[in-house]
Amino acid sequence: MSDAAAPEGAAAVPPSPPEFTPSWLAPDSVKEWLRINNTDTSDDDLINAVCAMAEPYVERCRPEFVVPATDTEPAKYAPDAEAYQGAVMYAAREYRRRNSPAGVEMFGDITSFVTRYDTDIERALHTGAWAPPIIA
Repeated sequence: MSDAAAPEGAAAVPPSPPEFTPSWLAPDSVKEWLRINNTDTSDDDLINAVCAMAEPYVERCRPEFVVPATDTEPAKYAPDAEAYQGAVMYAAREYRRRNSPAGVEMFGDITSFVTRYDTDIERALHTGAWAPPIIA
């Protein structure tokens, strides 16, 4: 038990989740892809977190767009249109998967399985079957 325990009889306050702020992937781009009205702010924290999660994944998949730091500027990521759209699609897929963590969605009496792989995203991010060959 920690030193900062709640007084006896008081309910423990759960810690606040960290706030995530994406640096280059615009949450509005993801909302547009999902066809969520930009005035609907009910899931903005979740969309921001998903965008912030997608950024390092895309940066690892497509490292050629990292602009190195200079004496006056920090390093930044500047994706081309293909990598950016791949990031939008990847973030949107992760946002939608919150409703189907086991890969299954129900629509009334109809069961639909959510695919684990998305070839459009793999193509845009150069992963899976579209990964460039490497020499080990």
